[in-house]
Amino acid sequence: MEPNKNLFQNLSKPQLIVIGVIVAVILIFIGIFTGVLPGLKTQEVPPPQMDLVIWGVGDEGEAFDSSLLAYNKLYPNIRAIYKKIDEANYEQELVNALAAGKGPDIFMVSNSWLPKHSDKMLAMPQDKLSITQLRSLFPEVVEKDFFWKNSIYALPLYIDTLALFYNQDIFDNYAIALPPADWLQFKNLIPKLRKTDSNGNLERAAAAIGGSEKNIHNASDILSLLMLQAGSEMTTENFTGANFVYSKNGGQSGTESLDFYTKFADPNDLYYTWNEKMPYSLDAFSQGRAAMIFEYASQVDVLKIKNPFLKIKISSMPQPDTKQEAVNYADYRGLAVSKYAQYPEWVWDLVIYLATNEAVAENYLTVSKRPPALRSLIQKYADDPNIGVFAKQALTAKSWLKPDPEKVKAIFSQMVQAVVSKQLDVYEALSQAEREVSDLIRAQQ
Repeated sequence: MEPNKNLFQNLSKPQLIVIGVIVAVILIFIGIFTGVLPGLKTQEVPPPQMDLVIWGVGDEGEAFDSSLLAYNKLYPNIRAIYKKIDEANYEQELVNALAAGKGPDIFMVSNSWLPKHSDKMLAMPQDKLSITQLRSLFPEVVEKDFFWKNSIYALPLYIDTLALFYNQDIFDNYAIALPPADWLQFKNLIPKLRKTDSNGNLERAAAAIGGSEKNIHNASDILSLLMLQAGSEMTTENFTGANFVYSKNGGQSGTESLDFYTKFADPNDLYYTWNEKMPYSLDAFSQGRAAMIFEYASQVDVLKIKNPFLKIKISSMPQPDTKQEAVNYADYRGLAVSKYAQYPEWVWDLVIYLATNEAVAENYLTVSKRPPALRSLIQKYADDPNIGVFAKQALTAKSWLKPDPEKVKAIFSQMVQAVVSKQLDVYEALSQAEREVSDLIRAQQ
């Protein structure tokens, strides 16, 4: 039998057309993938050109300058712009700008802001940074403050903590070689360092403690620290109310802490050392009218400006003499992304770069003189003579989420005044403060 010389001889015309179309499509695809048909290759869409605006306070802009320039070289389509806002008006200006649709892409947030302002922030996409990575990069307090409702809402730039500032000249004059390591040692120094006139009036306080925000800077933070050190929870586990009076073990840790604090302002107490007639704590210390104060690293330059000749020494915050584990108190800011950011993916990438890149973070702390937030830099700067104390304390720092930080500060201040003036006893004053803060929390639910 003679072989078929034409394989397509017995095919119909429609069948031949179908086969031809299939062959043509195959050849086109081959041409696209091999580059033979360059005109048909998919064109890459260039990234959008964008200006990303960052709002902050103080002189952080200088700390960001070189880092933002470096980021622009990595991503030429992005120009990041830092805008400095006056700290006194920062929160209100930010709220107004975001409400008007004219706010920044990135803005600084206090570590106690999330309950009040999380509705203005965009949660980080989970594929950007996991909670496990957050824990490995930063101390535990960052998770407590910026991990909210199962999402990361901000990343820290630094972590500042309360520490003991003392006047070296006064300590040397009274042959006190070392600062107090615990509250018992602290109390025992009070009678020695306190100075009164012939009528018993205070001329020099041993320490600025016991009073309200009226003349003690960060009085509410000092009291909060004492409560946390004693085991107070501060808020309920599901953030439905305040929990100042009792601790988990049922003890009245809050009342004990408030009683301990306010005794320093009681003229009839052995450890009396403060009253409302004293100058503001920062001024009292700079003038030599207070031997010790409790402050943050951010206040070092403030004190040096007030008195360039003041011999300031800084030591770790006193701890309870009955406990092994240290508890310190954190106050810091992080970077959050606006809910209204036009390019959220790009914006979050910039935040992650600024907060987690070690070289960038180190440049920030070098210029701003603030203690580091990254664990790797905490390790590196643990023995630094200027910020080492604050760096190490970040690892054991705590804080608590406040429904409205300024209102809480006022409530704590009124609570202290009520006890010092004998208007309320310790339990009544603390219970009243607990109810008022609980009302603020419930108003946000």
